Amino acid sequence: MDAAGSKEKQLPNPRATANIFEILTFSWLLSLFKTGQKRDLESNDLYDSLNDHKSSLLGLEIEKRWKIEIANAKSTNRKPSLLRVLVRMFGGSFLYYGLVQMFIEAILRMTQPLLIGGLLAYFNPGGSKTINTKHAYMYAFGLLLNILAYTVLFHYSQLEMLHIGMKIRVACCSTIYKKALTLSTTSLCETTVGQVVNLISNDVNRFDMALICIQFLLIGPLQTIIVTYFLWQEIGVSSIIGVTVFLAFVPLQGWLGKITSDYRSKIAPRTDERVRIMNEIISGIQVIKMYTWEKPFALLVQYARKMEIEQIRGTSWIRVFFQSFRIFHIRFALFTSILSYVLLGSYINTQQVKPLASLTDNNIIPVYL
Repeated sequence: MDAAGSKEKQLPNPRATANIFEILTFSWLLSLFKTGQKRDLESNDLYDSLNDHKSSLLGLEIEKRWKIEIANAKSTNRKPSLLRVLVRMFGGSFLYYGLVQMFIEAILRMTQPLLIGGLLAYFNPGGSKTINTKHAYMYAFGLLLNILAYTVLFHYSQLEMLHIGMKIRVACCSTIYKKALTLSTTSLCETTVGQVVNLISNDVNRFDMALICIQFLLIGPLQTIIVTYFLWQEIGVSSIIGVTVFLAFVPLQGWLGKITSDYRSKIAPRTDERVRIMNEIISGIQVIKMYTWEKPFALLVQYARKMEIEQIRGTSWIRVFFQSFRIFHIRFALFTSILSYVLLGSYINTQQVKPLASLTDNNIIPVYL
């Protein structure tokens, strides 16, 4: 620090000048790893944030686009929408990395079982007659190339999606902060400090995870169609039964999602109330200590936290169910597919049994194939 209040200059971020190879392999972090290998990392070893991630630039950009949205909303007689602003700012990047993720899930991930199946067919008894050594090497090389491309592109797309979510979060936090500084006295009476703090510290974090999951609303149906087609080629109508069982759980997940949304709407005001109480206690801590009101106010905070925990407990149970259900319903659909395939195979074989008449000593003896 050169002077009081001056900011220590940080190292330039190597990500800004990294080439495509360094970005895909994260090799632009090697210098930081080498420094950490020699000594403990310090605060001055951290890189400066990228220009695209700075709140000043993102805040100015969203403010400019928000003014344009207000003007458009007035001209079309509708309410201004923050979603429209975010789509105009980050929609292009989100679409690009969403297409990369679609390629990963619909092409690379779907071709892995085919390549593994072709490779294993060579090692089956008599498989060398249908698949020669050249094709086996081709399947093996294709599988290795597929896994490499999947690993590189998957982490690349996930990181960029997190970048977009972080930029949305930073832009919204900058907007909330600027709005809080310009609130009128009447608005300050209606808006508590706890609500603003909760918005910045908790609610905007949902953007980070939402952008990773929302793209699967489009990838999921496409991937289901592709999987059903390949299963139909192998097990026939049993694939429809397994996929139907898999899709039957979708309404249940939607219902649980709605319950989670209701819990979230109840948690938010109770969290705001708890943070408001804590801010008032901290601002008046001298008076509270002077009159020895610690225990009554501690009980007040404890009650506010208890009411908040009751709603958080409900969302935690649903989250636990979702985590276990994600593993169970896939295996249950696979089990029903295999079971239906075995039962249908047994039924078809039974229907194909035909009695043959064999004459022996003038007696008809039924012989069954």
